[in-house]
Amino acid sequence: MGPDRRPGFRTQPGASKIDVMKISISDETGLLGAGEKSRLRKIASAVLRGLGLPSSTELSLTFIDDRRMRELNRQWRSIDRATDVLSFPQDGGPDYTLLGDIVISLETAERQSVRYGNTLREEIKKLIVHGALHLLGHDHKKKKEKEIMREEESRLMLTIKDL
Repeated sequence: MGPDRRPGFRTQPGASKIDVMKISISDETGLLGAGEKSRLRKIASAVLRGLGLPSSTELSLTFIDDRRMRELNRQWRSIDRATDVLSFPQDGGPDYTLLGDIVISLETAERQSVRYGNTLREEIKKLIVHGALHLLGHDHKKKKEKEIMREEESRLMLTIKDL
């Protein structure tokens, strides 16, 4: 992880809390209505604020099906299966202006919501949090990294619990 991908990055005290973050949402499945996209944009903005990112941060959320997720996993990770979320960091520089892309499989999220007893929205919130942490360089391959990431996920989920 380079110096620009510091987990736990925070803005300076007194930094602007104005929500002008650019959150673009693409729904390749056609399952999300305008109202849901608006709620997801608010959730993603709250997550980025909870991470202390600058108000100029840009993030892309893309919702796809399992077939497309499997293709992306084969292309980028040499894994021949669908997963719930993929994160593609951008070269955002030290201020994280261009944070990156989070891609979520709605089919996998739906199955997981049933398995874990969540609503689909709750599952998507978890995946947005998880994906955003990956964009900032968090990982869960080693035990200590996993503990840190899980703690940060829990903290962020509390900040968006009412959204």
